[in-house]
Amino acid sequence: MKHTMKQMLPAPTRLPRPLQLLAALAASGAAALTATAQTAPPPARTASGAIRIENPQDKATLATRIDEAIQRAKDKNATPAKPGARKNAGPIPSVEVRVPPDRPRKPAQAEALPPAPPRQTVRDPEASRRYIQSRAAELAAAAPPAPLPPPADPRTVRWDHASGDKGPEAWGSLHPDFSACSQGTRQSPIHITTQDVALGPADPLPFGNQFFGGTVWNTGHGLALEVEGTSILPLRGAPWRLMRLQFRHPAEERVHLQSYPMATELVYQGPSGQMAVVSVPMQLGSPNAFITRLWTHMPLDAQDRVRLPQPVLSVGELLPQDRHYYQYAGSLTSPPCTEGVLRIVMKTPVSVGLEQLRLLARISPPNARPVQPTNGRLVREAQ
Repeated sequence: MKHTMKQMLPAPTRLPRPLQLLAALAASGAAALTATAQTAPPPARTASGAIRIENPQDKATLATRIDEAIQRAKDKNATPAKPGARKNAGPIPSVEVRVPPDRPRKPAQAEALPPAPPRQTVRDPEASRRYIQSRAAELAAAAPPAPLPPPADPRTVRWDHASGDKGPEAWGSLHPDFSACSQGTRQSPIHITTQDVALGPADPLPFGNQFFGGTVWNTGHGLALEVEGTSILPLRGAPWRLMRLQFRHPAEERVHLQSYPMATELVYQGPSGQMAVVSVPMQLGSPNAFITRLWTHMPLDAQDRVRLPQPVLSVGELLPQDRHYYQYAGSLTSPPCTEGVLRIVMKTPVSVGLEQLRLLARISPPNARPVQPTNGRLVREAQ
């Protein structure tokens, strides 16, 4: 019967190899821990028998001993087991760890907010509106003014000789550099009258007969010749160089109530940069040979330029035989109206042909500035 019952019992189940190794390692570790605990001084225990750790030193000591026991268990496990070796160890003692609680922190005290002002109710909307408007006006007056935009390049400012917001009466307001046009006290042109003239000694103007060329330019305000070459006028003991010729219709200066339909202006520059303008009045008569040479190369459209093929012009060919003149301190007659310009007006006009004048009028609009106040200036008449 016993034999029969033994055959009926199931065979013991064999654990897989990884589980066998894990079980052996646990048993060895427990045995090593028990052996270490037996050799170490007995730690404090609780009523249930668990080890009590009450300070960091005990915790560190226990952790060290556990690590040593585990290492010994691993070393023991690595060697073959001896016959009769102890396989089971006693239960691993439980460990109770007590961490001192953190000290309670004192809550931060919130700052007391100031009491809110009592809410006001608008009872008179009109009075409130007036107050807001007056307050806004006070703040606007106290605020610094907004910076002004930088002025435009004066060379790009548009102006003309017609009446209107771009004409001579408005030049002084078009750009800060043009302020002399409205605020200057020695502006040109002027009306030369007998009461303003004082006779003076003859100071001849030796223009010479140097030939020069250049480029004829339709500036949009009139015709001009940018001089190339050398043409010198000895004046005030220094050489003045011819820089430009300008053609006006009508002539700008008036002399003893007399006005002329056209004038040619020769612009000179002295060694120190001072400007001198010699105006040659022109009246209708026979064609002018000097004008004929220029009009042959006249540009027809604004901003067009035509260069003379060779230096064929001479100032002596333009001037009258009588070289007497009027002289006064004036200015440029177009923006920026710079003052400190020596103005010389020839007393005797030269002739210009009707067709020559008509051609100029078709290409260029009238470009004479109105006469300006004399403001007590003296005009010298060279005899």
